[in-house]
Amino acid sequence: MNSPRIYALHDQAITIELGNEINEAINLEVLYLKQDFEAMPFEGFIECVPAYSSLTIYFNESRTQEEVRKEIISRLEKKNLSTNKSTLIETTLGSTINIKPIIIPVCYDVEYGTDLIWLSNHLGLSIDEIISLHTESFFRVYMMGFIPGFAYMGTLPEKLHAPRKQTPAQQIPIGSVAIAGKQTGIYPAAVPGGWQIIGRTPHLMFDKKRNPCSLLKAGDAVQFKSISKKEFESAS
Repeated sequence: MNSPRIYALHDQAITIELGNEINEAINLEVLYLKQDFEAMPFEGFIECVPAYSSLTIYFNESRTQEEVRKEIISRLEKKNLSTNKSTLIETTLGSTINIKPIIIPVCYDVEYGTDLIWLSNHLGLSIDEIISLHTESFFRVYMMGFIPGFAYMGTLPEKLHAPRKQTPAQQIPIGSVAIAGKQTGIYPAAVPGGWQIIGRTPHLMFDKKRNPCSLLKAGDAVQFKSISKKEFESAS
């Protein structure tokens, strides 16, 4: 792996970029760094936010950018991140391999999976095959973003790779389960969106009255479970 790229996002935030692709090994390294900074926060540390292949560290006005940059470089050197990748990945995988997946029930009825028929034609798969591929896989939550509670999960089986909509929908119903590219996700609110909708879950993905507010977080393992329309309606 090339040396991490470190750059200022703004006056009180610095990003550590480990790559530029959807890659589980890189994402594991991101989460490893996140755990390290949270376990041993430096003076002025506020929080760190993971993305697919980068970690952004936020700090208060008690520290300068240069001071935080030096702190980051020092920690990366101690972790030997750029030259000890194999050991790092093995260690991190070992600590996460036994995580019990979070089961998310989904109704894949075409009333809720409004793009299933289009996807079936586009992918050359039956709707049952699409459902089977989506439910038999375990998905990793790579990052949270877009809106509160939206988890970017991957990676989809290659047979399910599909483009985003050419014209985004003006409003996606809350709880809609969708796919785009290599990713799958769940809309936690009724918002505009361009992913292909394949179903809907009765689970509330984000609730500001709940602690934690978001049902999912980066690093979680997720598996989807198919439920009937009747089961969905009784759970909603």
